Amino acid sequence: MALGEVTKKQLRPIRSFAELYHMGSIPFVAIFGLNKRYIHSDYKVTLWGRFRLVTRLWRNTRHIATGTSYKAQAAIAAKLLSIPKSTQGVVVECGCWVGGSTANLSLICKLVDRQLIVYDSYEGLPVAEKGDRHAKDEAAGMFCGALETVQANVRNYGDISRCEFRKGWFSATLPHHSEKIALICADVDWQASLHDVVVNLWPHLNPQGYFFIDEYMYLDYCGLFWSESFWKKYFDCGPPGLMGSGVGVGVGQYYLGPFDWKVDPTSIAYTRKDFSGHWNYDPQT
Repeated sequence: MALGEVTKKQLRPIRSFAELYHMGSIPFVAIFGLNKRYIHSDYKVTLWGRFRLVTRLWRNTRHIATGTSYKAQAAIAAKLLSIPKSTQGVVVECGCWVGGSTANLSLICKLVDRQLIVYDSYEGLPVAEKGDRHAKDEAAGMFCGALETVQANVRNYGDISRCEFRKGWFSATLPHHSEKIALICADVDWQASLHDVVVNLWPHLNPQGYFFIDEYMYLDYCGLFWSESFWKKYFDCGPPGLMGSGVGVGVGQYYLGPFDWKVDPTSIAYTRKDFSGHWNYDPQT
């Protein structure tokens, strides 16, 4: 067997141990990931309440396929809990697959009393566009979750009363978005889709609103958030940067990368509208 080649049989005990590790981490995520020091005083969330939320996030990821771990979703919850209730804004999810992350986001939105708008084609990935180096024609339609499937999963495992579902390709739906946004979650796979999300939704993001991205392991996707030319062209400002570029933020996962996904290392990366990833120091000036 070649070095690095691992069979499914050999992976089985590793996955079993990983499951035990993630389940055993629930109290630590509740205590340290959702640390009360960083929760705004508007939210009267007890330790028991945080433990129940994290447990439900973990349980839901066992029942419904998701692209991110429950720990990554807890990181999203932590940022939403830091935003005062007086700050207006909905939560936006772009790309929901079969609704696993949607169910968990709906529970988080219930806790912080915000609405969740879910944008998806509900027909899978779009046809590859020219110039998109990661999109492939044969992948069109992959990761398809019918609207009815997504809604059923949210109804069974989340809080569907918090959700509004907007069906269509991002290029057709996102230009019509009008609500203020407190936080964006993007799991969109293709470069063209990420471009559509950022260009159309960033202007609606609150000054201290958060933008989370699932494609943190692709350095060119991360590069968008460091690109001075992109941010100058579309928003006449410097780039915000991206926390977790290449490896994801620290949520107790193990990922050396790139592209080795055998033990569920799914973290997440994020930025905030008032962050700066612009290098302006020059000793010659």
